[in-house]
Amino acid sequence: MNRYEDNFADFKTANGTMKAKYKAEGDSQSITISYRIEKDKAIWMSAKLMGLLTVAKVYITPDRFMYYEKINKTYFDGDFSMAEEFLGVDVNFQNLQNLLIGKPMFDLEKKQMLFDENTYVFLQNIKNVLSYSASIDGRQFEMKSQSLRNQNSESLVIDYDQFQLINQKKFPSKIRLTAQNGDEKVRIDLDYRSVSFDEELSFPFSIPNNYDFLEF
Repeated sequence: MNRYEDNFADFKTANGTMKAKYKAEGDSQSITISYRIEKDKAIWMSAKLMGLLTVAKVYITPDRFMYYEKINKTYFDGDFSMAEEFLGVDVNFQNLQNLLIGKPMFDLEKKQMLFDENTYVFLQNIKNVLSYSASIDGRQFEMKSQSLRNQNSESLVIDYDQFQLINQKKFPSKIRLTAQNGDEKVRIDLDYRSVSFDEELSFPFSIPNNYDFLEF
């Protein structure tokens, strides 16, 4: 675990751009996302079509989740309860931040660890309603994958296909998310195109007037 922790970039802020591809049955989209992260404090994203037209913005803090999109003129302003309802367990800012930077979404328990084919596999239950697993490469000490599955067999698998080396520290380069709910499957590919650390950042966000509140 010490080797694993030492491998990763320690930063106060991170920002850059990523390419996101969304694919579901009968629907696919590709957008460019500008992102800004103030570690443990804020995540901000602005999504653009064709790299020009802003279509959505997201602003997340430890106690608030805000979002709006321009196509249907809808917004959400609340807490993480929508994710908690879906998973059946508390989901917080730290979980989401760690997903994006390639760290475990939940604390790993060594007593529930297996070692198989040069991979450390952690298996555990979160509050007895959510099965969580994390796989760490035993040679590169990089996160290979994480997965969540609830009692309704709804699942989310996060695969870390590639990492990049920045100032001798690791940061994700390609992340693949696959969500499954019955026969419905959604896949999102995140490709970090640029990463800069410890720059002064602002987080401009305001919900436009006359947008409709999005019910989940």
